[in-house]
Amino acid sequence: MPPPSLPPANPQDHQYWTDPILCEETRARLEYFRSLGRLPPNYKPKTLEGIAVVERYWRKYCIQSKEEYVDYLLSEDQTIYMNFFDWMHNTSRKKLLQSYDEYWRRLGQYFILFAERPMNNDVHEQMRRFLNQRFPAEHKISRRMKKKNTLDVGAFCVLYRHHWVHSRFFRHGSMVLQFATIQLWSSITGTRPGVLLPQKAFLPNNMSLGKRKRDLTMKSDLPQYISTNDLPDSVCYRDIELFYLKDPDSNRDVLCAIIEFRNLKGRPEGADGTKFFMHGDYQLSYCPILQIVSYAFRDNAFVNTTLSPDIIWRIKVPGRLTCLPLRWKPELLDTPLLRHVHRTEYGYEVDPSVPMAYASSRDALRELGRDAKFEDDVTHYIYRRWAANEVNRNFTSQERQRVLGQSGDGVFERHYQSQYIQRDLQHVVLLRPSQESLHQVGGSMLRKWDPSAPSPELTEVQRRTICQDPRILELRRTKREVMEEMRSLAGTKTKAKDLFPHLYQQHESLSKELSQLRKTLAKETKETTRKDYFYNAPIFEVDRQINQLLGQADPEDSDDDSPDHKKWELPVPKYVFPERARLVENFYGPDAENFDGDKLLARRIQTTKDMVAFSKLCEPNRRGNRVNWNFDDDEPEISEQSLITEEETLDCPTDVCIICYGLSRRSASNPPAHRFPPKRQDSLRRHLIDCHLANAHSGIRCTWEVCRDVPKFVEITDFMAHALYVHAYDVGVQEKHLPARHPVDGSEHSSLDDSKYLSESDRHSGIDTPASSVSSEVANIDPRLLKSNPAPPTKFSLRRSKRIKTSP
Repeated sequence: MPPPSLPPANPQDHQYWTDPILCEETRARLEYFRSLGRLPPNYKPKTLEGIAVVERYWRKYCIQSKEEYVDYLLSEDQTIYMNFFDWMHNTSRKKLLQSYDEYWRRLGQYFILFAERPMNNDVHEQMRRFLNQRFPAEHKISRRMKKKNTLDVGAFCVLYRHHWVHSRFFRHGSMVLQFATIQLWSSITGTRPGVLLPQKAFLPNNMSLGKRKRDLTMKSDLPQYISTNDLPDSVCYRDIELFYLKDPDSNRDVLCAIIEFRNLKGRPEGADGTKFFMHGDYQLSYCPILQIVSYAFRDNAFVNTTLSPDIIWRIKVPGRLTCLPLRWKPELLDTPLLRHVHRTEYGYEVDPSVPMAYASSRDALRELGRDAKFEDDVTHYIYRRWAANEVNRNFTSQERQRVLGQSGDGVFERHYQSQYIQRDLQHVVLLRPSQESLHQVGGSMLRKWDPSAPSPELTEVQRRTICQDPRILELRRTKREVMEEMRSLAGTKTKAKDLFPHLYQQHESLSKELSQLRKTLAKETKETTRKDYFYNAPIFEVDRQINQLLGQADPEDSDDDSPDHKKWELPVPKYVFPERARLVENFYGPDAENFDGDKLLARRIQTTKDMVAFSKLCEPNRRGNRVNWNFDDDEPEISEQSLITEEETLDCPTDVCIICYGLSRRSASNPPAHRFPPKRQDSLRRHLIDCHLANAHSGIRCTWEVCRDVPKFVEITDFMAHALYVHAYDVGVQEKHLPARHPVDGSEHSSLDDSKYLSESDRHSGIDTPASSVSSEVANIDPRLLKSNPAPPTKFSLRRSKRIKTSP
């Protein structure tokens, strides 16, 4: 049978078989690679950050040696490299041998960027011998590794409880909840902190790289990192499978989750991650599912929009199924659960897409460990080492490698395995009675925990000691002399900025140097006090008991006052929001261990509601005002009458921020607005401009409940005129101090112009209390604010304008 005849070709159609095999884009790419000679390495940001440190050292070394840094690097002369490490040891701060090994590895990667090949094996072997033998012997460098503590369940419970009950580091409720999730996920999975939070690294085209400032005249040779993954370096909703499973041991179906941790070390971007199973817990404080559900309600992430905290814990799996999944909204699949909190004109709010910063969690862990009175600092990796040792004790080697994401046993044995032998050898070898309980306590971090340790805050005596430091006194004297010279020549500091810029710059540099020195001395004082206490406290206690046993103790020093009979539990603080108080009560209250079905369900529902509400609240700054280093005691006391607010009046006091004051009046649960000292209206003006007006990129609304129908003010001057005419609020903000306005889009899709947003912000405090500065200026509001930008007509403007005109 002959094949069917094909229709004749249309000469107007495009003939694809005539296209060239290599398109123009492919040709251009090949030409680019051919010009380079090879494909350059695509180092990850953390690797670039490490290479940049060595690059800075090498460039400085070559400048002092008067050599060209590229040719000197490519010479492959081990003598040059040895001299480089000798110079680094003599000109930089003290380091461990482990750091020099890391620097040599980074120098080899820096060499590859120029030579396009690895370093000579003979040179590499000679340098390894030098760093392992001769170099530490000549410079007396310790071979000990960096101290790596390992967490345990007892210390974790102390830290986790202290975070929920006593933590003061974060103000926003969402950050408090996210920090608890980081601790819980890190302890359960043992994952690296870089998997949960992105470790921000500065690329070569930035001003700085890492923590260190770079020389602006030095142009880095490091290539830029090209990411092949468009997902955030954090856990997103698409990484979480939330579903119900039938529990054969109980009548209630259990809400469970499978979380995939991506961005694993040693794997290419976009590759498959490791999946961990998590289930609900009867102890609500340790329930990861409860926190995931709270994030979902906070972000309105469920496809089932009518799902609520009252319903989600009552849903059942149908009899025909073994699993009932919950679906996320498609537009939120790439949204991270742990997100950054940014400042808006109405206060702090959760960013819709930016992940939480790694540095925030790192600093919070350090402060948490010190505030909880642990001798050693708490880091992210103590959670990972804890999980690694527990997995190694209960799982096989292959399972441990899978959980930790490692390819062999060498890394675990070198960096993760505890130095503490976790077995009672006296019982095993000598067949003595087992003392496992003592053995566990001996290796716990609780052995170096003292609840009576001093607070990390400076005392009045310590602050006065810092103020009497000779360097502080000399800088203050020089600063006063420069200020007096500016006043004698120009009259004021503001005029001296234009007439005598060299004096003005000298005064500013002295102020910065003085502030930096105070911070340095305060940090050193805190560290010294902490170390001295943990060293001397056991000595004083032993001496006290020796005197008591010898009958030489003071009458006031009795057994009733000894630490063994004192209750060192800190009192539960008074919380700003009742939601956090209920969370602490449900987590650690007397009914926290009551697992009765109906009561547990009620507590779970209430805890979910409180977590969702708490994640949208922001507390006022509880750290107090900036330390008054001048010890001025002439601040007048605020009378009780000035603290009494009249809800009926439209007048706004001039010692508070008008925006924060309006937010505080919208709900009885909101904390009161911060009261600024009467003599320090400059602090109030800075707060109003920096915290609110500078962030009003798309306009600003009046936050007072009576002004809810007033349209949004596009110009800041309109808002200031409204504050003057309607609320009689004048704090002397001049037009030249107002932030520059950006062009506003004509669309009305901004979340700041949504009535729903304002209703949700009823619970937001949005209060920021920046500390007072040293200088003070008193100025009236610029009349041009009222002439060029009249206030929009409202139902209050006529009455207010009449009152102002008739006022003397």
